[in-house]
Amino acid sequence: MLPLLLIIYNIIDMKLLKPLILFFHLLIFGATFLVAQTNATPQQEITTKYYYDFSGKLSTSTIDQIETEIRQLTHVTETKVKYKDEKQLGQLVVIVKEKPRNSEGDVLFQPTDLKKIISQHGLMPKEIKFETIKP
Repeated sequence: MLPLLLIIYNIIDMKLLKPLILFFHLLIFGATFLVAQTNATPQQEITTKYYYDFSGKLSTSTIDQIETEIRQLTHVTETKVKYKDEKQLGQLVVIVKEKPRNSEGDVLFQPTDLKKIISQHGLMPKEIKFETIKP
């Protein structure tokens, strides 16, 4: 590469050599940047498990209805209602898989939707807990 630059230096005067060297540097930088962008890995999904405790009287048909409503929420992959009839206590277990937010337009899972569903069925929401599950 150096002999080529010396030949170019002898042919072209100094005023053109500096912009030419700058152009080659930008060309190499741009090519490196494009290769890095195409080899970038897509963002992995984050799996979060939510546990929402509630109390109140609950029938079997209502349990099925609650599970169906929760499955329709954004990014919900699994849901299960655990309920103890004798104590009238229960827990929603919801698994959500979603990619990290990239822009403000991204629609993400809202845990407040769980509270709305619980309340709509005449139940009393209690405590919510969550854990992130590593892939």
